[in-house]
Amino acid sequence: MKKFTDFVFKFRMPIIIATILITLILGYFIKDLKINADVISSLPKSDPAVQLFNYIGEEYGGNQMAIIVLESDDIFKKETIANINNLTAKFKGVEGVSYVTSLTNVLDIKKTDDGLEIGRLIDEYKLPETAEELEHLKKYTLSKEMYRGRLVSKDGQATVLVCRLNDDVDRVKTTRQLREITQSAELQEKVYYGGLPFQLLDLQDLIVQDLKTLIPLVVLLIAGALALSFLSIRGVVLPMLSVLISTIWTMGCMSILKIPLTVVSDLIPVILVAVGSASAIHIISKYDEDHTRYGNTGAETKSAFSEVGLRVILAAATIIFGFTSFIFGSYLTMIREFGLFSALGVLFSLIISVSVIPAILSFIKIRDVRREKTGKPAIVKLMDWLGLNVLKHEKAIIIVCLVLMVVGALGIPQIKRKADLMDFFKPNSPIRLTEKMMKSKFGGSMPIQIVVQGDIQDPVVLNEMIKLEDYLESQGDATNPQSVADLIEEMSDVMGEGKKIPDNKDKVANLWFLLDGQDEVRQLVNDDKTEAIIQATVTNSERMPELVKAVETYINKIDSNHGKFVQTGFPLIYQHLDESIMSSQIESFAYALILIFILLAFQLRSFVGGLIGLAPIVFAVMMAFGVMGFAHIPLDVATVLVSSIAMGIGIDYSIHFSVRFKSFYHSSATTLEALDKTLETTGRAIIINMMTVALGFLALILCSIVPLQRFGILVAVTMISSGIGAVTFLPALILLTKAGFMGKPKGNGSANEKEKFKFVFLKEE
Repeated sequence: MKKFTDFVFKFRMPIIIATILITLILGYFIKDLKINADVISSLPKSDPAVQLFNYIGEEYGGNQMAIIVLESDDIFKKETIANINNLTAKFKGVEGVSYVTSLTNVLDIKKTDDGLEIGRLIDEYKLPETAEELEHLKKYTLSKEMYRGRLVSKDGQATVLVCRLNDDVDRVKTTRQLREITQSAELQEKVYYGGLPFQLLDLQDLIVQDLKTLIPLVVLLIAGALALSFLSIRGVVLPMLSVLISTIWTMGCMSILKIPLTVVSDLIPVILVAVGSASAIHIISKYDEDHTRYGNTGAETKSAFSEVGLRVILAAATIIFGFTSFIFGSYLTMIREFGLFSALGVLFSLIISVSVIPAILSFIKIRDVRREKTGKPAIVKLMDWLGLNVLKHEKAIIIVCLVLMVVGALGIPQIKRKADLMDFFKPNSPIRLTEKMMKSKFGGSMPIQIVVQGDIQDPVVLNEMIKLEDYLESQGDATNPQSVADLIEEMSDVMGEGKKIPDNKDKVANLWFLLDGQDEVRQLVNDDKTEAIIQATVTNSERMPELVKAVETYINKIDSNHGKFVQTGFPLIYQHLDESIMSSQIESFAYALILIFILLAFQLRSFVGGLIGLAPIVFAVMMAFGVMGFAHIPLDVATVLVSSIAMGIGIDYSIHFSVRFKSFYHSSATTLEALDKTLETTGRAIIINMMTVALGFLALILCSIVPLQRFGILVAVTMISSGIGAVTFLPALILLTKAGFMGKPKGNGSANEKEKFKFVFLKEE
């Protein structure tokens, strides 16, 4: 470490200049940083359900539906029909829209004198105008099952325009155009926007909004905490400079590598502002320990940095390991990218803290701040009081912490997993209100799909499709099942044969001839009629796992000679995501725990020391799990990150405290003196860092995305728990176990150490 320190001080000016140049270059590229709120694009391409879902999108004109809902006291009014027709025409012209389905262009099957006619429900060039025409249209539309509750609500007061989007376009851009067209029409009807594309559009807008508001707020909160803690300009400016530069470097690298910000990596700037200051805080805290100096020859800075440098590096390494745990085994690519670039950001902040910060400090003049005249700062007095009580009540502290850990563990079985995109939005948000209305009037907007492979003109296959649709509706959680089999049934009914599939293939082929070339058919069956899609909407997201299991059980019982049925769609994908959340939690937690233990044991040169050092962070994680369970905070794509991040950040406290306590223990006359010195120096830095990090993450409560709010609360809980645990639970364990890795104090101490310490403390007060 001494050689590196000498290098930094020898080339301090080139280091500062190089840092400025790199920051300017990488900062320039941030302007090209993209935002991608599409969770679907983060799904692993190797998942069979995802592969089939994407295949449907490619073969059937897209699998994402942008839904515009118009609501009025009566949809069947002249002005409303005209508005629907106008919007339909404009939507068709938007790049990226493959099909539009609305009242004015939907397929209609009618009986005529000549037999059967396939046309449109409404002639777009001859809209109904008279009251009689409109009333007839209303009665006819609501009488037909293929429209009622699917295209028009049963009460006739709402209708949907469904835009199917291509998979190979910028769907957010396309969806934004659809909304702009609708808004520019200045409709009298109430308008709702639903479906996954509009959900993603709103998410992207929320990400931008949060970045604009949260980062400045977090900076102000942390700067305020630093100012109160250090009572100096350098104590505020230097840590904030470190995180500012590391954030610019990280965002610049993401832009160069074309890695967009997602709903999860939206956290990276906030995390770096809150966490990246840790290394600089410990360096400055060590640098400020001697308050009696005046001036700065550089020797003091070298001495301070040489002593604390290795600890800072190892502590940052544990944080990096905590983040890299997400790279391995995570289901979503956006979580892997989050782990990678969060780790990279912490690495950048470490590099800046051990090079740029000491280089800048070497130029700063230190004024004389004599403690004997001004008295101890309040935080130092707090540490003295804490040291006295740890020594007096180490057994009680350990018992209390163990009891709290048990209570926290009792909350674990109550933690529920949640993988529903709608949960990202606040209850009163427009998209949630739309989904609520969609469920009540149209059965929801989340699609479930079954691919059918076989001879789709075979009556046996078509009948199996009808049976499966009936089974879906019988589950109570899926509504409006639809397939080409429904069209065949409808045609048969209009022909007077009854609503059923014809009993031979020739009759089916005759009906099919009339359907060829229709847009609706292209969305439901392939050209050679060897594959078709059954699709429905899910009404209850809470019961998706049960629905998926029930459908899977049913299709496994279908005779393979009657066709092959394979399930996909959001319920199945969400189930895979849900299962991966738990496996990611276990794997990342175990990975981080093992690596952090190895680092801690290496630093302390003791297996037992490594185990004891883990105690505060295990305590903190149990507190977080307890809060999750008892407060009904679900495990989702954001909160799954908490335990590994908390371990990586929180173990920083254990490393600094254990190593420093061991150092003072060897050089002090008594255990009391060693603990007093450790708490006044490293303990003080831990409390400062704990306060800044907790405040930074608590700012996420103001976030617009619900899982990130929960994430902020839980990380703040773990930071406070691990910080308090490091200055109470950890020393109590060390003292009670008389851990061998500590060695022996310089002096022999005495039986009345606690009383002496108490006397000294009261005297100084």
